[in-house]
Parts: sequence; C-alpha cells; structure tokens
Amino acid sequence: MKRTRIDWDLVRSRLQSSERALEEAMTESPARIDAAYRLRAARLAKRRVEQAPHAATLTVLVFRLGLDRYAIEIKEVAEALRLERCAPVPGSLPLFAGVINLRGELRAVVDLARLLALPGGADPGNKGDDSGFVLLLRRHGQEIGLKVDRIEDLREIGPEDLSLPSQGKYVTGLAPGTLMLLSVDAVLAEVLSKGGV
Repeated sequence: MKRTRIDWDLVRSRLQSSERALEEAMTESPARIDAAYRLRAARLAKRRVEQAPHAATLTVLVFRLGLDRYAIEIKEVAEALRLERCAPVPGSLPLFAGVINLRGELRAVVDLARLLALPGGADPGNKGDDSGFVLLLRRHGQEIGLKVDRIEDLREIGPEDLSLPSQGKYVTGLAPGTLMLLSVDAVLAEVLSKGGV
C-alpha cells in the first residue's frame, strides 16, 4: 500500500482562503449593507404589489329590507341571528324594535327599515314583530342589533364595482344588482343622536 503525501502548503492556503471568505461574509461593509437593503426593498415591493388587488376587495353580507337589497361589510358584523322574543320597550322611539336577551345580556334592536324610512315598513305601533334577523354590530365596547327581513349571502365587491350614490346619507356606494352598501358609521350616529344605546 502506497501512502499519499499530503501537501500541507496547499491545505494551509485553502484554509486561509476559507477564513478570508468567512471574515468577508461576517464583516458589515457599507456596500454589503446597501446591497442587502436593496434586495429586501425589492422583495417587499413585490409582495405588496401581489397583495394589492386582494386588499381592496370588500367582503360584505347581503340582506333584504322589503324589496331592497343592502350590504354591510362583514367586519362590522359581530353576529347574525334569527330574531326571536324581541321585547318592546314602553316609551321608546318607533325606530327601536325592542330588546333581545343574548346570553343573559340585553341588546337594543333597531328596526333598520324604520330608521331608513323605507316605504311599506312595519307599523310603528307594532313593535312585537319577531320575524326576520338581527345583525349584531359591535363598536367601541357597545353592541346594537339591526333588524333586517332576510339574510341572502356573502359577496366580494371590488372597488371598480362600486359607484357613488346620488343621494342618501346611509348608503356609501352602489354595486351591480341594485345592491346598496350601508354606512355603519351613519347608522350608528343616527341611533346615538336619537338617544339610542
């Protein structure tokens, strides 16, 4: 068996080259920092461009009031439930349908058709109507229910699908299919101004 001779000079040279390369990689030179920041900025910009179309889309809950179709951003709705045992409150304004017991706590329910003054709405003297659904909104620690006739479905609305309404302070946009996007801010401001929750 023939022994191979080790070239120690070559081994030392390679070891020194590896040490220099490692030292360069670990050293923070201005050029390396600049290159790293440029690469990072390019990656972040690419990610933001890819996400932009999805961020602008609104997910809405579509519901009916009489013959009209409305939508509300799903992020505004804490819960949707069937309206049952809504108790009228003596002396309350006609726009309040009453209160419901939700897991041991009372929640005010606003009759959205009355608030929007829709034609053919319920008789203001009849606050005991338990048909329909309640969309429970939660804002700043307060909860209030909106009574609606029927819940249809969830839908995505792109910004290109929305047009500005010609009138009405409660509607922020119109979507195809005669769908009106409801302004939760305007509804809650009106309820609070009338002495609600």
